[in-house]
Amino acid sequence: MLIAMSVLAWPAFIVLREGLSAGSGEAWMVLWMLAFVFVLPVTLLLLPSMAALADLARQRDNIPLAGVKIP
Repeated sequence: MLIAMSVLAWPAFIVLREGLSAGSGEAWMVLWMLAFVFVLPVTLLLLPSMAALADLARQRDNIPLAGVKIP
């Protein structure tokens, strides 16, 4: 998915350049569209992995060492 998004980055820059040449309103519309098209899938890939790392870090804190009394 990341490879496909990196391949689509070049046409996105071309579309952004065309939006900038058309005017500021069109440029903002293109920027919002590109933000949703590129940022949301990246977020959907990164957030679960970050949550898994946080769960892994919390899991190690909850397990006491052998021979330690649990209060």
